[in-house]
Amino acid sequence: MERKTVSQAQIYVRDALNRAARFAASKDFDTAIRILLPVIRKNPDVPMLFDKIREYELGKLKKTSGGIKVIASLAAVFKAPLVKIVSLVNPIKAMAMCEPSLAFCVDNPLILSVLASAAEAAEAPWASATALGVLCKLHPGNPGRMKRLAEAMQRNGQALDALKIQHEMVSKLQVKTLADKSELRSAMALASIERGKFNDTKSNKANTADADDAVIQQLLDGTIHDAAQAQLLIDRFTAELRKKDSIDMRRKLADAYMVAEKYEEALQEYQAVADKLGVTDPVLDKHIEKAYIAQLNEGIRQLRANPESFENPEAQIADFEQEIASYRWRHTVRRAEMFPNDMQLQFDLGELQFERGMFDEAEATFTAVADNPQKRRGSLVYLGRCELLKNNCEKAAELLRTAVNEMPRMDKYKREAMYYLANALEGTGDKDGALGYYRQITISMENYRDVPARMKALQG
Repeated sequence: MERKTVSQAQIYVRDALNRAARFAASKDFDTAIRILLPVIRKNPDVPMLFDKIREYELGKLKKTSGGIKVIASLAAVFKAPLVKIVSLVNPIKAMAMCEPSLAFCVDNPLILSVLASAAEAAEAPWASATALGVLCKLHPGNPGRMKRLAEAMQRNGQALDALKIQHEMVSKLQVKTLADKSELRSAMALASIERGKFNDTKSNKANTADADDAVIQQLLDGTIHDAAQAQLLIDRFTAELRKKDSIDMRRKLADAYMVAEKYEEALQEYQAVADKLGVTDPVLDKHIEKAYIAQLNEGIRQLRANPESFENPEAQIADFEQEIASYRWRHTVRRAEMFPNDMQLQFDLGELQFERGMFDEAEATFTAVADNPQKRRGSLVYLGRCELLKNNCEKAAELLRTAVNEMPRMDKYKREAMYYLANALEGTGDKDGALGYYRQITISMENYRDVPARMKALQG
């Protein structure tokens, strides 16, 4: 099977990765997995899909009960033999058959092993390596699995990673069969070749394209937080800008600078884009604001970390904080006034009004924004909170219940709405109703805010 980068795959693959990354960022791994599951079954030639879905499945596993793991293991006993039979005829189909079981519970040694075998038969070493990597992570200390993982990594062009596993097997597990030198020597030779391959552009082209594409995709998704990876992008974008100036490239360069925490450079690039555009772009203006405030926050961090190195550090911190608040207010108001029909900008204004204690103004803003279907639920939550602050608990409960009922899945937004709804029900004297919502919150997040203390007080 010939591997594809995300840019070579159909456009819906990239869209699915973007949407899944957004849900995963808010710890909604179930939704992220549901998005990627049909895509990975149709596109087994895109390695990043396997990296991402395994990552999200491991995230989901942290909240998975022991009973689910038992059910998954029992089901695997019946499914694995069928998958093995199918693999003899159609290994790609066998790979697809494994994915729903792993989406249900990734801690499934039998299915992970069968998937790795099917991937090997389909000549998809990336799928085999990720499956065996998860298996060795969840159930370490098995020499046979570790050896198999090292071999899969070598086939996938990960010779350095394979060498690390070989060394671990020899040093930690004391596996004498591997220490018979020839195998370890072979792994070292492959790793040495991989180190030198940067001189051989032709032989390294596929792996480099994959790696670059993965890093760029992560940057665009907002899921890359590694300064070293961001520096790779900075070098690449800077080199391309020397050949040809481009607004889009400068924007990407500024994004990379933000990840690398080089806020001054990011601000310069964003400002350069704004100057070239010549008109106010509200999204770009938000990026400029973010870079400027990040620069000020970095100054605050340094003042607090080394107060003895500065003159009047507390006064400087107060000045920085005042400038942050003032800058945010000025730019949020300006964007809202310039683009009165942009409901996101109006919503941003309402949030900042609420944050600054301007509750009457915030209520007026959110009442207007609530007519927009996309911002309706968020506006109802803020309107409910405004009523709570005015001690109108009945009205608050009505608004917040409407918002909760319109939220289809349990995520951070629904948890927040349910929390304030339960607060409002407490205020109306409906203790059972409040407890019911608090219980739903604790099922998805055990120690959310002060929910355990509130439940204890209500039950007492």
